[in-house]
Amino acid sequence: MLTDDVLVSILLRVDITTTARASALSTRWRNLPWLLPELSIDVTDFLPIPSPNPIEVGQTDHAMTSITRATRSLLSKPRNESAITSLHLNIYLLNSFSCEIGSLLSNAIDNGILKGLDLVILDEKEPSDCLDEEMLQKAQDVNGFFIAYPSVLVCLTKLSLYNVCFAKWDIHHVLFDCCKQLKHIAFFHCDAGHRSLWKIDAPNSNVSVLEFYSCCFEKLEVVCLPKLEMLHWDTWTSHHSPLSFGFVPSLKELHLLCGATHHHKGFNLSELLSGTSGIHTLTLDFQGEKVIISSFCFTIILGSGKFPSCFYIQLD
Repeated sequence: MLTDDVLVSILLRVDITTTARASALSTRWRNLPWLLPELSIDVTDFLPIPSPNPIEVGQTDHAMTSITRATRSLLSKPRNESAITSLHLNIYLLNSFSCEIGSLLSNAIDNGILKGLDLVILDEKEPSDCLDEEMLQKAQDVNGFFIAYPSVLVCLTKLSLYNVCFAKWDIHHVLFDCCKQLKHIAFFHCDAGHRSLWKIDAPNSNVSVLEFYSCCFEKLEVVCLPKLEMLHWDTWTSHHSPLSFGFVPSLKELHLLCGATHHHKGFNLSELLSGTSGIHTLTLDFQGEKVIISSFCFTIILGSGKFPSCFYIQLD
């Protein structure tokens, strides 16, 4: 007796596997998955439980076979009611499947079925097991995917990358110049060459959120990113200050989390913040390592004259 909009609201709260099972209950439920305005398809949902470590080739192939079938089913059927406003898609970029996934996405975008894409390109290897040449190859594969299916870049709203070295890939042009809808980027164990300097100078970019996790940059210079509102950096390898800011007028949140090692020389927080003017939430978690409280507080209050309205320090 429930109306379609109520049933769709229920299905929005479960994973794609449950949605598929629910659609098989009766003819009343059969077409409901094609009414969903938001979809989430995660390849890890198709891996064995508990998730194996390390993940074997046969297991990734099986999972990608399942997710390709699910994606084809949900994107190939015409949607008379409404378009998919947001698709959250987690995949492994394997040669045997990337062509079909890319083709399905491109057709859905070109036909107006898909309006927004949150794409996560996973890697089956742990960061500690990845060699430099493998990270370079991963970047080449990702770049090749975007070149082959340029419509994906047009629709991309969020991108997450794992174990990618973009030293030989013009990622700056691809992500900050070509992706007009892109607002959120997350890098997990990525770099531009070991201990390299990476500059972001993108005055026309709409990126508002940047996240870095265990990325091996010597330093990140955000020269110009006018829409950036939040930057999160968890664990860096730089011996000195990992960041510097140029023109970031919209930056309101900065989160820095890293336990120091004997290689870290420390840095002056006021110098790091010197390019900012509107931060209201500053989160610092150095895990109880190498924090000089007296000079630290003096620097924040008097050094730059910019005291955030919400300030958090965690000392374990």
